[in-house]
Amino acid sequence: MLSPMKRLPLLLALVAMILTMGACKTTEANYRAAYENAKLKQQESTGLDSTIYGRIRSQAMTSQLVVGSDSLPLKREYVGYPADGGSSRENLLRYNVVVGQFKQVFNARQMRQRLIDSGYESAMIVNTREPLYYVIAVTAATPEEALAAWQRVTADKNIVLRSPLPFILQPARYR
Repeated sequence: MLSPMKRLPLLLALVAMILTMGACKTTEANYRAAYENAKLKQQESTGLDSTIYGRIRSQAMTSQLVVGSDSLPLKREYVGYPADGGSSRENLLRYNVVVGQFKQVFNARQMRQRLIDSGYESAMIVNTREPLYYVIAVTAATPEEALAAWQRVTADKNIVLRSPLPFILQPARYR
């Protein structure tokens, strides 16, 4: 048996060891803060979101469609045709006025139905590789038709447009 004087240093050493082990414990908050800091630094260095979606967005060619003295934002992307979206390779023309973009196809279908009820009979949905679901109000074969459709859409108070909408979508199959 150890005397009380010999037990005290052992007891103090044990208490110090326990306190030290508890103080070094990493918390979820520390991990999250480090992760967010690293992600922010990566975004600043690349200028884009580091996810696959960021790379897809960067590949979408964005330019301007010049019609006379007017200039409209033009995006060229590969698109697909979701079920019940009203679109197909045959009825999607070269210039398409996009008035909505959604992550959920359900929301895109609701907006498409509201457009049809408001007189946009050719309203349709296409999807990108992300996938984003674009709601197209009007599809046009020529830049002049696209400009007229653009003006009609922007003047229509029944359509709520938030930046970057509306824009002209040109399916990547057209060059």
